[in-house]
Amino acid sequence: MKSASSTPHGLECDIEKTQTIAQLLKIPIVQRDDSWYHTFYMNIPDASFACSNPQVLIGPDGFPYFILMIPEPNQPFESFCIRNMTDDFLLQRGWGVAINPAEKSADWVFSYGDIMNLHMNNEFFTEANRVVMKKEEIIKIDENILCAQPSDSYLPAQTRSVLRSFLIKSGLINPQIMMVCRSINGEVTQELVFNVFPEDFPSEERFNFRLQQISWFLPRYYMVLSISKNSELINNMTDL
Repeated sequence: MKSASSTPHGLECDIEKTQTIAQLLKIPIVQRDDSWYHTFYMNIPDASFACSNPQVLIGPDGFPYFILMIPEPNQPFESFCIRNMTDDFLLQRGWGVAINPAEKSADWVFSYGDIMNLHMNNEFFTEANRVVMKKEEIIKIDENILCAQPSDSYLPAQTRSVLRSFLIKSGLINPQIMMVCRSINGEVTQELVFNVFPEDFPSEERFNFRLQQISWFLPRYYMVLSISKNSELINNMTDL
């Protein structure tokens, strides 16, 4: 695989922010408060990191992560920062990011969906009016809904391509998608629907696992809705 590198035309990575991150990561998890997380998220996108060899690992969840390491003091290194990497190659290649991974853990992990959120909203986690839904929530027969296709601003072309490749590798011959807009408890929701149907899985557990895998590619405030393969709504789906 060709080596990935940060672009020389991107924003300059900040070694002072690297030092801030290094100090933050020394603080035990149980002692990390809101101030800790605020400082971490403010500094991590532009902090300067070294990479490892190999550059990418497959995490315990089965997904690929680009490895970033706190550089060793007084040692030369090729500089990488997440903000530059996002548009350079992370979005296109479908990678998350792992900071200082060890044998069974890492200091921090960003999913592909977190990286996508940084690309779209200039932050890793975006607060949204996400409706709390019951597990058994279904579309009612008389419910007023609108079916559409997600825009490029909602689902970038690179993410569409990455999702399509993942679903094909998972055995779905022709991945399709639509967006369902509806009102739940007085709140308007936008939910993505894929032609991944519960009837095609041997158990509910396997089906839910596949939906969780899809969610790894999406920002955390996005919602994925499942429907039956017998639903008339599937006529509104188009190729992913």
